[in-house]
Amino acid sequence: MKKIIFILMVGFMTQVYAQNIHLSNSHNPTGKSISYIVDCLRLDRVTFFSIGLERSDIKRMRASNQEPMIVVTTNLAIVLNGELLSTSKEKQKLSTIYLADIEFIQKIEKEQSIELYGKKGKNGVLVIKYKP
Repeated sequence: MKKIIFILMVGFMTQVYAQNIHLSNSHNPTGKSISYIVDCLRLDRVTFFSIGLERSDIKRMRASNQEPMIVVTTNLAIVLNGELLSTSKEKQKLSTIYLADIEFIQKIEKEQSIELYGKKGKNGVLVIKYKP
């Protein structure tokens, strides 16, 4: 009985592992580098991981079928060159910014963001400074 349970568990774990998304380029059949779209802002891998998003910051994450990209929708408010963007419609402005034009990106944790931005910063804030 224990052997049967063990075999079933190993089989289940193998199935679950096979369904994970691998983000490295070695598993990318097109050979193109993977882009990361965070609230309409296109980032490279290094910049994406340097932000330090936590699971609670992410509302939705999905892979694109058309090109190698991961699309992330966050719960964070965005401050773009001093302007607070808190709605999805306002965050559309990010789609016009190129990575080369970004001077810095910094995530501000919830406690500090509430102090700085009030109620709109309750989930945290992503501060982006770019060259216009």
